[in-house]
Amino acid sequence: MLVDTHCHLYDEAFDSREQQIEDLALKNGLTRILLPNIDVNSLPKMDAVAAKYPALEIQKMIGLHPCYVKEDWSDQLDQIEAWYHQKPEEFCAVGEIGLDLYWDQSTLAIQIEALNRQIDWSVDWDLPIALHVRSSFKELFPVLEAAQERHGGKIRGVFHCFSGGKKQINRALRLGEFYFGLGGSITYNRSATDPVVLSIPQDRILLETDAPYLTPSAFKGQKNEPGFMLDVAQTISEIKGVSLEELAALTTANAEKLFGS
Repeated sequence: MLVDTHCHLYDEAFDSREQQIEDLALKNGLTRILLPNIDVNSLPKMDAVAAKYPALEIQKMIGLHPCYVKEDWSDQLDQIEAWYHQKPEEFCAVGEIGLDLYWDQSTLAIQIEALNRQIDWSVDWDLPIALHVRSSFKELFPVLEAAQERHGGKIRGVFHCFSGGKKQINRALRLGEFYFGLGGSITYNRSATDPVVLSIPQDRILLETDAPYLTPSAFKGQKNEPGFMLDVAQTISEIKGVSLEELAALTTANAEKLFGS
C-alpha cells in the first residue's frame, strides 16, 4: 500500500477523469490520499473530493498557502480557523503552510506572521504541519527553531516537496520529528537528487505527488496524478537499495506515525 501525502485532487485538472484516476491509483497500490488546503476557496472543494473517489481513503489538511498570504491574510485565517472548529475531527494536519520567496519577496513579513499563527494552531490542535518551502530555507529555519523553543519541542511535520540538500536535512532533523516529502522532482536530475535521497533516514521519508504538479520524468507532458507516484516509489527503492514492497511498508508506516492511521 502506498500513501500520497500531498495531492491537490480537488484541482480542476482532474475534472471528468475521476474514474480513470481512481482506477490507476488502485492498480498501482495507492489507497490513501491527503489533500493540502491552499485558501478559503479550496475548503469546500476538498469536501467534495471524497464522493468523487469512493474507493480511496481521502483525508484533509487545513491552512493558508504562503502564496495566498496577501492583504486579506488575517481575515482568511479567521475564516479557516472557524471552518476547522466546525468539524475538527476531519483534519489530519495544518497545511500547506510555510514561506515562498520565489514569486513575491515583498510579503515575507506577513508570510512569517501567518506561518507563526498556524504553527500555534498545530500545537493547540495537536496536528502536524505540512511545510511549503520555496527559495526560503534561510528565512524559514529561524522561524521554526524559535517556534519549537516557544512550544517546548511539540512541533512536528513534513517538508513538502523537499528541495534542500544535506545541510538542510541535518538542520531539519535537529528540529525534532520532521519528515521529508519526496515526489516527481527527484526524477528530474538524478545526479543531483540521488545523494540527497540517500542522506534522508528511511524512517523520515514520505511519498507524495503534489498532483497535478511535478509530474515524474517518465510521464513528462502529462498532468501529474496519484497513480504516477509508483514511479517515485520505484526510484527511491532503487536509490536506497531496498525492495519496492519494503519501501511501501516503511513509507506507509511513516505516514501513519505522522498523520495517524
